[in-house]
Amino acid sequence: MPPRSLAYDEDGVACIAGARIPDLASAFGTPLYLLDEGELRTRIANYAAAAGAENVAYASKALLIGRIAKLVAEEGMLLDVVGQGELEFALRIGFPAERILVHGVYKSPQALQLATKEGVGRVVIDSLDEIAAVAKAAHTAGRKQDVLLRLQLGVDPHTHPSLSTSVTLSQFGISTADDQALAAVRRALREEWVNLRGLHSHIGSAITDLLPFRRAADAMGAFISTAHVETGWWPQELDMGGGLGIEDGAPTPAQVAEQVRDGLMPFALDLGKPLPRLIFEPGRYLVGPSGVTVYRVVGRKRVGDGRTYLFVDGGMSDNPRPALYGSYPSLLPARSSDDETEVVDVAGQHCETGDVLARGVRLPVLSPGDYLIALDTGAYNHSMASHYNRVPVPPVVFVEGGVARPATRRDSLADWLRFEIGI
Repeated sequence: MPPRSLAYDEDGVACIAGARIPDLASAFGTPLYLLDEGELRTRIANYAAAAGAENVAYASKALLIGRIAKLVAEEGMLLDVVGQGELEFALRIGFPAERILVHGVYKSPQALQLATKEGVGRVVIDSLDEIAAVAKAAHTAGRKQDVLLRLQLGVDPHTHPSLSTSVTLSQFGISTADDQALAAVRRALREEWVNLRGLHSHIGSAITDLLPFRRAADAMGAFISTAHVETGWWPQELDMGGGLGIEDGAPTPAQVAEQVRDGLMPFALDLGKPLPRLIFEPGRYLVGPSGVTVYRVVGRKRVGDGRTYLFVDGGMSDNPRPALYGSYPSLLPARSSDDETEVVDVAGQHCETGDVLARGVRLPVLSPGDYLIALDTGAYNHSMASHYNRVPVPPVVFVEGGVARPATRRDSLADWLRFEIGI
């Protein structure tokens, strides 16, 4: 799903947010991450309209750079960070601590000390043992810490196994399949330095229908009803996570929010309790379709079985998702053409057989120096980028109204040498 601003002009040149993509590639080099700021703001507005901006926590693991975090802060949203590194980054650039949610299957004592000292809004507890660890850090900081308990609800979204985070084999959350989750509620309620505000669930990613969200709401509703009967406690808030897919035909944020409310409301009504505050954590939905990656074609080769490979100047170091999940991006040429087309595989420059960006795609016949555009690459590309084969991480450039504004720069050998010792 390309940004809505992506189109070919009268000369057949691909443009994003009013700027010609070949011109941007020439100015900033390739590979190049481009992000349509208008598309991003529209997607933020969609979630804000569905749930209220104050109830939307951007899942920053999708793309955490300063300009994104500042935009999220300006929009009045929350920020979901994982571990000490993302927390320190968010605090360093001035994101309000009280609007930060700290996640992670394991959080180091140092991370918990920093979180409680700085007054983060919520720590999302991922195991029974972590309750005491958070309480200890909060005691040291001298402030009671608001927490959510992350539950493993046993809901399978039936996407990719690596993207299913609430099934019984997952390492995330506290299981509701036995007495662990109820024991966690009791333990958190006993801790003097912990304030149990609510519960958290994230069932997975790339979800393209409503049923998994409804099943998660039903499972959460059943648990909070049991917890209330057993302990008298009722959550003030429920964080239902993210995971909304970006494919054509996927539900809208409003539809997801409605399904969650409809699933939870009967449980609240049965007990005469108010519906808790509902929080959602979109990541890829916001930044994925807002971003594209521009590559330069560097070569072509016909191999033994008759296939043609088209080679580009990037690959798995700037987009590891094809190798990790078989998630191949859609590709477009930077110039439209009515000329001859061909079916090709598109490979990167890395020394790995798995460094393939596309299999069996039909494209115009391209030559070295032409540009290719990979769609839906705003999420989990820059944030998961590596220096494999010592290839630099591409810069991120925001585009709005035909104006390009760099947000990060391409790294270099000089940057890498700073980490070397004794040379």
